[in-house]
Amino acid sequence: MTIEYLATMVKRGFDDVTKNMAKQRDLDLVRVDVHDIKERLENIEKLTLKQYQFEIQELRKRVKRIEDLFAMK
Repeated sequence: MTIEYLATMVKRGFDDVTKNMAKQRDLDLVRVDVHDIKERLENIEKLTLKQYQFEIQELRKRVKRIEDLFAMK
């Protein structure tokens, strides 16, 4: 085994570690992005549900008023 061969092997090892570190950083960024997207979707869902609940309450009030009007006649 020559020193050049050993140096080449060490360099390959460092290159592989560097590639794997870059891949891990990319995965970490994707995880953060996915988490952020999930939070935003949950917020949209909550807002949508609140809006629907409000609309349903308003419709119930209107239907009640109409029922009361017809009951008076």
